[in-house]
Amino acid sequence: MVRITEMFLTRAECNLRLGQQVGASPVADINAVRQRAGLPPLTTVTLNDILRERKLELAFEGHQIHDLKRNRLPVNATFNFNSNALVLPIPQREIDTNKNLVQNPGY
Repeated sequence: MVRITEMFLTRAECNLRLGQQVGASPVADINAVRQRAGLPPLTTVTLNDILRERKLELAFEGHQIHDLKRNRLPVNATFNFNSNALVLPIPQREIDTNKNLVQNPGY
């Protein structure tokens, strides 16, 4: 299941990164989300604005870790975006089945 809000925020980020407008503009997409939440509209949008809206709108849905890693931002004061502690091990049964698999670092 995908929420329409997630689609607005994804399109806003893509359009902002590519410097183009497919569908609505990044500002229009963000303001659609903000209007539904009863917040005042923005006149300009930055990547940080979009990531903040994603964090607030998609809280507790597990998206923030992927946003942080995709944008190469630290997860918290302890882990960098590419820390081995943020990667789960490949189950041994999968490695036994496919000998071409190599276990993730740190396991």
